[in-house]
Amino acid sequence: MLHLKLITKLVSLAKPLFEVKGDMKKFSLICSALLLSCVFFTEAFGQTACPAGVAPGSPQCGPDSGTSRGDIPTPPPRPTGEWIKTWGAVATSGSGDAGVSSGRRTKEQAENDAIASCEGLGSGSCRVSMAFFNQCVAAADSGQGQGSMFSAASIEEASRSAIKQCEKNSGRHCKVTLSKCTDPIFKRY
Repeated sequence: MLHLKLITKLVSLAKPLFEVKGDMKKFSLICSALLLSCVFFTEAFGQTACPAGVAPGSPQCGPDSGTSRGDIPTPPPRPTGEWIKTWGAVATSGSGDAGVSSGRRTKEQAENDAIASCEGLGSGSCRVSMAFFNQCVAAADSGQGQGSMFSAASIEEASRSAIKQCEKNSGRHCKVTLSKCTDPIFKRY
């Protein structure tokens, strides 16, 4: 609405210029066109994004963006670092004892720690039943020596799968006897 009033005022002021003849008429038309273009393009000059408390025109002001007007949400900051995968393992003995390790940097370290944990229970020779990284593991047992072990993204998912398979294999009610997760470690730069 403001632009319409301004244009009407400019046209009424420029009307006498259009009545001029010859070269003066060309000059007055060019001046009128320049004057009108300034009216239409004034908003483009006001589009700078300034932090709160900073005067427009300051070097701290930058081009306007959707985020400064609130049109577009600001993206979350990117993490400065990397995720390092970690390993876990389960070792079992013939007598049913189990040792578990998690959060180890290498598969070999996880397996060795699981074997040491299992053998520390006094059951003798143990061997690795499962190695996993950035996951969870769960083992379920029926109490009759039949069981199952699963790894999954969460303890809940691994436990459900282990119980389901154990009950299918044994035909009995099973319960989770072991569960552990190994999560990645974030290393900052």
